[in-house]
Amino acid sequence: MGLQQCWKRKKQQILAAENPNVVSVFLSKKHELHTTRSWEFLGLQRNGKNSAWQKGSFGENTIIANIDTGVWPESQSFSDKGYGPVPSKWRGGNVCQINKLPRSKANLCNRKLIGARFFNKAFQAYNGELVPSLQTARDFMGHGTHTLSTAGGNFVRGASVFAVGNGTAKGGSPRARVAAYKVCWSLTDPAGCYGADVLAAIDQAIDDGVDVINLSVGGSYVVTPEGIFTDEVSIGAFHAISRNIVVVASAGNNGPTPGSVVNVAPWVFTIAASTIDRDFSSNLTINNNQQIEGASLFVNLPPNQAFSLILSTDAKLPNATFRDAQLCRRGTLDPAKVKGKIVRCIRDGKIKSVAEGNEALSSGAQGMILGNQKQNGKTTFGEPHVLSTVGTNDDHAGAQSDFFLTATDPIESGATIRMSPARTLFGRKPAPVMASFSSRGPNKIQPSILKPDVTAPGVNILAAYSEFASASTLLTDKRRGFKFNVLQGTSMSCPHVAGIAGLLKTRYPSWSPAAIKSAIMTTDNTNRPIQDAFAKTLATPFAYGSGHVQPDLAIDPGLVYDLGLTDYLNFLCASGYDQQLISALNFNRTFICSGTHRVTDLNYPSITLPNLGLKPVTITRTVTNVGTPSTYTATAQLPGYNITVVPNSLTFSKIGEKKTFKVTVQASRVTKRRTYQFGELRWTDGKHICYIVYLGTHSHGSNPTSVDLQIATYSHYDLLASILGSEEKAKEAVLYSYNRHINGFAAMLEEEEAADIGMFLSNKHKLHTTRSWEFLGLHINGKNSAWQEGIFGENTIIANIDTGVWPESESFGDEGYGPVPSKWRGGNVCQISKLPRSKTNPCNRKLIGARFFNKAFEVYNGELVPSMQTARDFMGHGTHTLSTAGGNFVGGASVFAVGNGTAKGGSPRARVAAYKVCWSLTDPAGCYGADVLAAIDQAIDDGVDVINLSAGGSYVASPEGIFTDEVSIGAFHAISRNILLVASAGNDGPTPGSVVNVAPWVFTIAASTIDRYFSSNLIINDNEVIEGASLFVNLPPNQDFSLILSTDAKLPNATFRDAELCKRGTLDPEKVKGKIVRCIRGGKIKSVGEGNEALSSGAQGMILRNQKRNGKTTFGEPHVLSTVGTNDDHAGAQPDFYLTATDTIKSDTTIRMTPARTLFGRKPAPIMASFSSRGPNKIQPSILKPDVTAPGVNILSAFSEFASASNLPTDNRRGFKFNVMQGTSMSCPHVAGIAGLIKTRHPSWSPAAIKSAIMTTATTLDNTNRPIQDAFAKTLATPFAYGSGHVKPDLAIDPGLVYDLGLTDYLNFLCASGYDQQLISSLNFKTTFICSGTHSVTDLNYPSITLPNLGLKPVTVTRTVTNVGTSSTYAATTQLPGYNITVVPNSLTFNKIGEKKTFKVTVQASSVTKRRTYQFGELRWTDGKHIASPPHMPTFFSNVVEMEMLE
Repeated sequence: MGLQQCWKRKKQQILAAENPNVVSVFLSKKHELHTTRSWEFLGLQRNGKNSAWQKGSFGENTIIANIDTGVWPESQSFSDKGYGPVPSKWRGGNVCQINKLPRSKANLCNRKLIGARFFNKAFQAYNGELVPSLQTARDFMGHGTHTLSTAGGNFVRGASVFAVGNGTAKGGSPRARVAAYKVCWSLTDPAGCYGADVLAAIDQAIDDGVDVINLSVGGSYVVTPEGIFTDEVSIGAFHAISRNIVVVASAGNNGPTPGSVVNVAPWVFTIAASTIDRDFSSNLTINNNQQIEGASLFVNLPPNQAFSLILSTDAKLPNATFRDAQLCRRGTLDPAKVKGKIVRCIRDGKIKSVAEGNEALSSGAQGMILGNQKQNGKTTFGEPHVLSTVGTNDDHAGAQSDFFLTATDPIESGATIRMSPARTLFGRKPAPVMASFSSRGPNKIQPSILKPDVTAPGVNILAAYSEFASASTLLTDKRRGFKFNVLQGTSMSCPHVAGIAGLLKTRYPSWSPAAIKSAIMTTDNTNRPIQDAFAKTLATPFAYGSGHVQPDLAIDPGLVYDLGLTDYLNFLCASGYDQQLISALNFNRTFICSGTHRVTDLNYPSITLPNLGLKPVTITRTVTNVGTPSTYTATAQLPGYNITVVPNSLTFSKIGEKKTFKVTVQASRVTKRRTYQFGELRWTDGKHICYIVYLGTHSHGSNPTSVDLQIATYSHYDLLASILGSEEKAKEAVLYSYNRHINGFAAMLEEEEAADIGMFLSNKHKLHTTRSWEFLGLHINGKNSAWQEGIFGENTIIANIDTGVWPESESFGDEGYGPVPSKWRGGNVCQISKLPRSKTNPCNRKLIGARFFNKAFEVYNGELVPSMQTARDFMGHGTHTLSTAGGNFVGGASVFAVGNGTAKGGSPRARVAAYKVCWSLTDPAGCYGADVLAAIDQAIDDGVDVINLSAGGSYVASPEGIFTDEVSIGAFHAISRNILLVASAGNDGPTPGSVVNVAPWVFTIAASTIDRYFSSNLIINDNEVIEGASLFVNLPPNQDFSLILSTDAKLPNATFRDAELCKRGTLDPEKVKGKIVRCIRGGKIKSVGEGNEALSSGAQGMILRNQKRNGKTTFGEPHVLSTVGTNDDHAGAQPDFYLTATDTIKSDTTIRMTPARTLFGRKPAPIMASFSSRGPNKIQPSILKPDVTAPGVNILSAFSEFASASNLPTDNRRGFKFNVMQGTSMSCPHVAGIAGLIKTRHPSWSPAAIKSAIMTTATTLDNTNRPIQDAFAKTLATPFAYGSGHVKPDLAIDPGLVYDLGLTDYLNFLCASGYDQQLISSLNFKTTFICSGTHSVTDLNYPSITLPNLGLKPVTVTRTVTNVGTSSTYAATTQLPGYNITVVPNSLTFNKIGEKKTFKVTVQASSVTKRRTYQFGELRWTDGKHIASPPHMPTFFSNVVEMEMLE
């Protein structure tokens, strides 16, 4: 078909355009193609618990269309192994327009690649008819296979090219179904995609029922008056989004030219390109004295052979121009000059420069150095060149063409060059950096819409490839059969976002394209400004749009800016498009433009105000809540402008709720034309970044003067000023200068600034009684009780780092106390606000100090109001834990008239001090590491003896391990000052390896039950009685109520799972009112929210059933309505959990609840709590964690009278002097209290000795004299749950032997663990510490023995015991099934206190054991009176042996 037949004359175009039924007439344009580490760089992990892959089900059954060069169907990326039937939403049938390869029997389309079509009529109109063998959707170029596999390809191992970049290839939605639409046909011309073909493909994809369209093509960025509706991609995308299909398109490869961005319609998702943290690299060695790192994918020269360099301009043929020779264009180089040498060329293309190498090779060159032009900046990449090639960036470029410059000498022809083999480098910083080729804004067609929208990986992208295409796509390149290849361009970044969109579409199938786009745009989490490809230049939103994509954040964005068809039509009205045209887009229904809409009010996730003068401009946006109920606060910054947001706080109570706000912007002065200013508006719950720099110990000693403190602080300012540029900036950034004992500071910094100085992120830490002390064997009148032996902890000082203290509690009254001990150095600091009309001093001779630390909290959450700037406890947690550790004897303690008895602490005569670091009234993870570290530093300086810290961070192990955790750092400095720090193990059980606070110098406490139970009986249908846990029942005991399962009472818009858990807004009041509702427990240690939903829906009471993970652990909670909890003993496999032999209880069953009562003497006890975090220790496997277990369930202790009983803001029941709580937060202060007794009894003992005394006297038996049970039916607990066992204070006060440790022991342990010697010396009070190399981590003198990765070879460990009792002889006994154990010597005789004896234990397995098999045993030293035992432990990869040492 001739061109004149294909297209109408201009006159006919004009006549057609005047037809009222024609939207537009325009020339079909040529579109350019814009083309595995990248997904890891984006944070996606195949086995990650909370990764977008898991949450988005790997894109399962989302259908992604790729409009490109076709597909190579034989690629493993498109195998259908493991896939089920094609989704029913697919309407494309069995169309598979791909020719089979010779001798191929496989079906080319399958259950993964579910369709393939081609469209080439426009291409043929311009280029002539294709031969029949090319009339296929098969990919002969590689581009389409690469982009489709990046968006939705399978996991494929062993992906590499030229043996570089080896890894697993995968797509963003690796379980998606994919369909290929071939529209690009030229094997050499990237602009070989014609608009008419593209539009036909989009139309077909819409009809086929796809969910996401990836379109890595785009037209010219030249602005046309017709604008949006003379561009095929824009037209097609409009029709796609009207059918709820996301269209993702590349921004173009014409950067860094301003205004070069294409695909700019607001309904198109436009993607820029940037780097990842992987480089393909080779070193150039020049004249044997200079080395430059460059980019390379292919070097096959001998690495030790030097070659002569020639500049291409020195090798040009006489008829070639200087510029053509510089760029090594075809036919420009003289073979006589080039042969056998390395030629230096200048890069010609922006994303592809393989032709330069072809000219060099054909001229006889051995290799090529490819220097960037200025327009390429620092962007270098590996390309599949036809000869050994290294690319260098503009960092090595002078203003002239001779780009290799040293301080004194430009390198010229004749220099010698060696190239090292190409290699893969990971962890490159900074990354991302904007690619120089990535097209830039502003948006010339519609300036009020910011384009591009986001940036994604587009440099050095390794993905599947066509085995027909040559590696370089040069026709002369005979290297074929590549399954994978490396490409670059916005063509490569585009499918990354299409893959992320697929994950969101799977997770939220009802979300609109605009909501998915908003989720990805508004969740950028860039810490330091992204750099541009040019030296010392920061990128702007004209380069990256909203920022770099973050899929793990996009999967849960909280809020979205949504848009529908009507919004886009109103936008077109405001843009001045013809109303008749707009109606044609409205499915030919008349659309009336109201005239009130403005282009700037399109509900887009960015705000762009072109031509802003001095007058204020107000725009409107609406956000939709797609997350949990929350309150968002606005922060805005735009230098030189005043910004007002009304309202500046938005509270959402349910999903789908919408809120509208207005933003007014006014310039403070006139700005120049074409001047651009960038700022941001954030709706946030405060995710700013606080870093901590840790420098070890101070050199000023333990008693610093004020001058010492000042010198330390200014040294911190000086260090930070060297990074930030001035002392003023440093002072402004620093939150805390740890200038007393811990040497370091916390500061607000960007990520790159933090990296420059070796900082780590300030972590968020979670907050982790009357009968419990009796259960532990302590009696106020006991003759030989640890209370009497330890003088009730008299004058030991216990610090509590928590939510503060309620000082008016009787637990902290000072009647009968003498003066404050002289060792207290905290003075009279008491940062507690007085209650109205109160005349007493909140601090006294019992509560001897109170401070608060909130700088880090305020950075993340905004400044607290003055009334909250106090160490007063508004939550109750800190009062509870402090009174458990060191509270007075207080009679009449109870809650809801249950649990009546005497409250007391473990060291009831101790002095106590409160350090408030936890501030949220609702979030248990509201304690920030920088505040925690400041509190520990202050407590050390104040002269405390024991620190209780019922909080801990994440249990995710990091390579930095022990010294990027604030609790670990603080505890190290505490033990170096002879202070024991006791910390909770965490509440993330029963997950293996979830234990936190695992450093060997931290005393880590698990949680278990006691023999008291708060109980209520359920009478079911008058014929069945089940005992449950309850603290509060106020229903008439003889009145029956009808039961309804929460899932039978759910509202129509609630999910089954949310209703099962009685989440907020899930229950129908009409169904629930007046009944008892059955809910499933949602929390591990707290589930009062379920009762709140039941009460607000009109329920009379609630039955709360455990999930499987809760096991048998039930407890009394201060619910807002009558509640009984039942455990998993009464759970069947189905949701109907009340099962008898003959009857399943369902909705409409009748229920009566008996009043809550207190039961004592329960057996067995203790039982491990299901929530208590478990070992093994992921950071240091040779140290058993937790250390011991203590009471942490149903603990009654003092409480804040401000806090509500349930801690719910809606609960008006306040004024409680006591309350019941659970968690390792509660077990932790029990051990702190016991440590206080030992400290009083043995004031000279080290923290390690006190810890050893408690660990080696702990028991692994319950009150039936059987092994401690776990919370799960018929399961015994192991040392990974209880450590050395359950604490026994009466034995710990007189242990006989202890395993002691000092600072030098811990430093040698760090040496053996591979920590840097300079870091270790910094911990040694700045005194050089020499690692001898003879120490083993298993030889740390810890009161347990743990042998990870134990094979068949014998392993010997050494321990030393110190006698702290009377003269005696101890004999060793051991037991460890399946192992032979020898103890030498096996008898130890001691004649005096303080005498030390060393022994060796050799352990050998009698047979090979399975991987991840754990075996536990014990070693006992006993003299007939004392039993000292070090615990047991297993290994991660083979068998781990753990042994308990008992005395």
